[in-house]
Amino acid sequence: MAPGRLLVAACLLVACGERVGAGRVTPAPDAEAAPPEVAPPKPPADPNPPTSCAGEGDEAAALRCWVRLLAGPGCAGRDNGSPGGATARAAIVAGLQAYGLEMAGETGSFEQPLPRGANVLARVPGRDPARAGEHVVLAAHYDHLGEHGGVVHPGADDNASGVAVALAVARRLVADPPARSVLLAAFDAEEPPDYRTPTMGSEYFMAHPTVAREQLVAVVCLDLLGGDLWDGHRSPLYVMGRETFARRPEPALADDPRLPVRAMHLRLVEDLPHGRQAFSDHGAFFQREIPSLFVSTGRSPHYHQPSDTPDTLKYDKMLAAVAVVEAHVRVLADMPDRPAWARDQPVRAADAAVLAELLAAGLGEGGARGTDEFTGVARARLQADLVRARALAAGGREPSESEAREIVQISLRAQCLLAVDSEMPTAACLLL
Repeated sequence: MAPGRLLVAACLLVACGERVGAGRVTPAPDAEAAPPEVAPPKPPADPNPPTSCAGEGDEAAALRCWVRLLAGPGCAGRDNGSPGGATARAAIVAGLQAYGLEMAGETGSFEQPLPRGANVLARVPGRDPARAGEHVVLAAHYDHLGEHGGVVHPGADDNASGVAVALAVARRLVADPPARSVLLAAFDAEEPPDYRTPTMGSEYFMAHPTVAREQLVAVVCLDLLGGDLWDGHRSPLYVMGRETFARRPEPALADDPRLPVRAMHLRLVEDLPHGRQAFSDHGAFFQREIPSLFVSTGRSPHYHQPSDTPDTLKYDKMLAAVAVVEAHVRVLADMPDRPAWARDQPVRAADAAVLAELLAAGLGEGGARGTDEFTGVARARLQADLVRARALAAGGREPSESEAREIVQISLRAQCLLAVDSEMPTAACLLL
């Protein structure tokens, strides 16, 4: 394939990539494209949809409740500007009120109106008067794709899962506030047609902040927290973006039987052939040099499909994710010095090690249940990539910039191959 066509193909895969009918791509959740004309039948409706989750005392039950509510028939896919989106927004606002957060929207409300829809903004005041004016943002978009061709796309993983985890973390923070304030942002309009435009909820907020921009010291963005990259594989929770902090946040990332956790460089999912691109709401902060963490388990086979329903999620993983996200927010909100942007953001040997782990799992090493996307003609290329990734992870030295580019290319190749062949032929992926 000619270089120009390859660049376009890569754009179609990851940058413009799959709005509906998408394939499985490692943690780069929300690259977008138009839906197909023909969609599969509707999933069965929840016979007992919840109408409120504020009264759920048990955290695990509350997570399930929020997902069932937001991905239920009453929200009809939560397209921004739609009645279903308004229903979802009203439920989130009611939950924030019940949990005791302060209003942080416009004109004494929880909402910030957008050209279509509205952001939901709430605040947990910091306990330290000297630092309470500084805010760590905890963000998760609540909109989804709505209905296409008479078929609702429920968006349980994308991103009812992220909102549910954010609400659980906010509830914990209210009970024991950190030193700095935490701004919970449930952004609207993350999906098309607003994606990567000034009307995208996070972009609009940064252009019209309800908290002075200089008071926004860091963001922790949640997107896709309930699925697995492929059936039978326990996907880690990827915590990306530590390299954007001058002093890295270092909460323990010990493995949990419910949820392995891995740190990863954002370049491994964002450094595309045509240029770097953020895949969720952290991008609006990153562009303004605000230290940014992006937390995700990556795209499951149900990504942007009508099959993204509450019954497909791994709720034990989500419950474990609450603790991981809370730990990161607290570290940032309690740091003695204000979190600061790191201008030097090198790819490290540890990033190659995380990538090698993913490749080994995909190839079925050590008894792991591999993916069918890592077989056939791609297998030899990926086995060579695995050998190279392991070599770059070893040796006790950090990679050079040329070696860092190799690591990124290996990552993009793996992401490409995890997409269904209808979106990106295997031969095109192997040319990356």
